[in-house]
Amino acid sequence: MISLAGCARPVELLFKNSTMVDHLDGNYQRLASCTYEHLARQQAQLSMIDLPEQQTVRIALTKAPYWELSFVNEEGGRQTRLEVTSSSFPSEHILALTRACAA
Repeated sequence: MISLAGCARPVELLFKNSTMVDHLDGNYQRLASCTYEHLARQQAQLSMIDLPEQQTVRIALTKAPYWELSFVNEEGGRQTRLEVTSSSFPSEHILALTRACAA
């Protein structure tokens, strides 16, 4: 394996590009908290980071297969843009849990 000084670790490289997955009704913080609560029952090694200056909450699985869900505030808190950054797309089950929180 070649190591280059100053380069990002492989995991960091995976999280450079995100894909918009869905627009959900509801506040981004509430949807992220609900999703995290449901996922934490099933997944170990989750992290949740609130980035208020970016109006974004991120939930990440910190072990392989790595993925990150970003809940981004839109329309003054009435809508949430859901973005996924991943080494492999999260399962439909994870996205269904997220969508259920918006229902």
